[in-house]
Amino acid sequence: MKKIIVSLGLIVISMQLMMLNVFAVSDTYKKPKPVTIKSNLLEKTIQKSKASEQATARGDFFIGADIVISNEGNGNIGGLAIAYLDVGVEEVYISVYLDQYDEKADIWRQVAYYDAEYYAEDYPDGLNSPSLNVTFKNQKKGHYYRLRGAFSAVKDSQFEGFSPVTDGIWIE
Repeated sequence: MKKIIVSLGLIVISMQLMMLNVFAVSDTYKKPKPVTIKSNLLEKTIQKSKASEQATARGDFFIGADIVISNEGNGNIGGLAIAYLDVGVEEVYISVYLDQYDEKADIWRQVAYYDAEYYAEDYPDGLNSPSLNVTFKNQKKGHYYRLRGAFSAVKDSQFEGFSPVTDGIWIE
């Protein structure tokens, strides 16, 4: 009887162990994923960079977008994103991505981001120039950083967007 109970116990334990999830994790698990968009690395004395993107002939209502990165000191990085619209729209989405330059791998890695949504019903005078001011606090010093913006606007079920990218500035 004792052998049967021990056998049943071992079978139950074996079944429990087989049902546990197993995850294989690479050595790069904690590293942010690389971003393949290229940017210039500015001189270390430059504290601010701005990128603008303008509409092409095919745009109907989205004129352009600006994104600015600035060194706020103490590892704080300021970001300003502005969308310029020709007419009021129904919705605007702005995402700002902070990338850190990995010198060893010669790639940019996303380290932080901020998203904002704007809706026409919240702007009685019209949604035509939404902006976003954000500070990414306590970033690692001694690296280059840049901002990427993803701007999109919706009007009458039509979608238009821009994706400007700043050059990299040194944060000390």
